[in-house]
Amino acid sequence: MSSLDYDIITVGGGLGGSAFAKAMAEQGKRVLILERETEFKDRVRGEFMTPWGVAEASVLGIYELIRDSCGVDAPITNLGFGPRDLSKTTPQQLPALGFSHPEMQEVVLNAAKSAGAEARRGATVLDVEPGPKPKVTFQDSGATKTASATLVVAADGRNSAARKWVGFDVQEKPQPLYFAGLLMQGVSIPQDHSFLLFLPPLGQATAMTPAGRGRFRTYVAYPDHEGLRLQGTENIKSFIAEATKAELVADCFSDAEPIGPLASFRCGDFWVEHPFRDGVALLGDAASTSDPAFGQGLSTTLRDVRVLRDCLQADEDWNAAGHAYATAHDRYSANVRTATQLLRSMFLEQGAEADERRARALPLLAEDGTRAPDHLFSGPEQPLDDSVRRRFFGEE
Repeated sequence: MSSLDYDIITVGGGLGGSAFAKAMAEQGKRVLILERETEFKDRVRGEFMTPWGVAEASVLGIYELIRDSCGVDAPITNLGFGPRDLSKTTPQQLPALGFSHPEMQEVVLNAAKSAGAEARRGATVLDVEPGPKPKVTFQDSGATKTASATLVVAADGRNSAARKWVGFDVQEKPQPLYFAGLLMQGVSIPQDHSFLLFLPPLGQATAMTPAGRGRFRTYVAYPDHEGLRLQGTENIKSFIAEATKAELVADCFSDAEPIGPLASFRCGDFWVEHPFRDGVALLGDAASTSDPAFGQGLSTTLRDVRVLRDCLQADEDWNAAGHAYATAHDRYSANVRTATQLLRSMFLEQGAEADERRARALPLLAEDGTRAPDHLFSGPEQPLDDSVRRRFFGEE
């Protein structure tokens, strides 16, 4: 059993679990990563990190690793108000970063192993038992094993099983929208560009982000009230038809071809208040999932990694450090949700009240883009009081 006793066990070897494992292994901690997949596969997930997330990736030593192996800097973005150079107009003075999600996972997991973390691929976690010395039961190579640690980090995604086993309550605020994505090649857009284009009369949005090596991921957020589910090969033409309703990118698909699955899932916010208890910390989407239409998941995950690492460095009492992390997480994840709710109210909500809001605010936004809260790109620590809301909505 001594060989199955660790300082840290991460449940999940994706971005959050592996980045945290790397950070702690570099401090000499004995870290075990339990990852279910033997090979990471392409799914519809986040593949675009805005500048505040790139800043976190840089601090954690993985920005250049991702960019140089499977990614591309994307300094130019367009929200329909003209091109914007993020590397010059954000506090971080950094570009956004686009990449292939499964390729990124391999890069960060390998970096964790190089730092000294032990990784078990194809390991199925069966249970997490919280306590002063939390335990993880898992199946590996046909055998059921139990490992203990000072800290267990659940980084197993938005449908986290570990979260359920430990007994965390999930808060939910679903939205009447689906979010669909498709990876394509041959899209006629420069690789250093991204788009997030809203169509308020339709309650719809089209996003396009580079994934490196000439690939682009296209996303469409669309209302769920018409029974449309953009999923599967048979719906690719319908998906492209919806994406091209955004006129600014309507002509870029003529030579494009799909190279990945088309899938969709419901938009909304799902989060845990105070994601630490009894030796178990939740990280990334297991702790909080903000509306995917606004692309904050990857950045928030790396903020979680960095904050938890820093809290553990600052306090030898890891229980106290875990609570400090959870308190900080509650603050910045709430700001992310509030900022995305403001943007959703302006650009995606439907009805007479939303139309009136847009009629008042959009002409002012066209004249002065700084009226819009810039949390998507500049980070959740930006001002977010009622004066920000009033200015955005054209009430002052």
